[in-house]
Amino acid sequence: MQSQKWVQKVLIVEDNIPTRKLMVKYFEKARNNKHLNCEVFEASNGKEAVAIIKREQPDLILSDINMPDVNGYQLLNYFKKKYAKDNPYCFFCFLSASKEEKQTAFKHGANGFVAKDEINYFAFTLQLKTWLRLVFLERTLEIKREIAIF
Repeated sequence: MQSQKWVQKVLIVEDNIPTRKLMVKYFEKARNNKHLNCEVFEASNGKEAVAIIKREQPDLILSDINMPDVNGYQLLNYFKKKYAKDNPYCFFCFLSASKEEKQTAFKHGANGFVAKDEINYFAFTLQLKTWLRLVFLERTLEIKREIAIF
């Protein structure tokens, strides 16, 4: 019996098109180099992100903080209230140009933070690989717990 490989899902929520496209390019390069195996979804604002979260249930959400209409903090709060119960292993990480926002991001319950001015292929890929691995391990542990009950 051949096991089916699970492809993790990542949602990038970024209103700055060049920044969003750069991250997508990094994901494509990482997939081609076999460093990451994930499907990437893009949203240019918080409202688009909500629709994708409902439909795709991503494993990792990378969200800009400062966006029009629904900002990153509002998106995180919405996710925690509506979807975190059904998808408790999703990592929610903020993207920001401001290092000062790190403390506020963690107070809001973010799992991680990527400073936009520090984004480069190797650091970005390594960080994402770590977060996705944690999500995978937490889900695997939960499945093992559920099996042990029976």
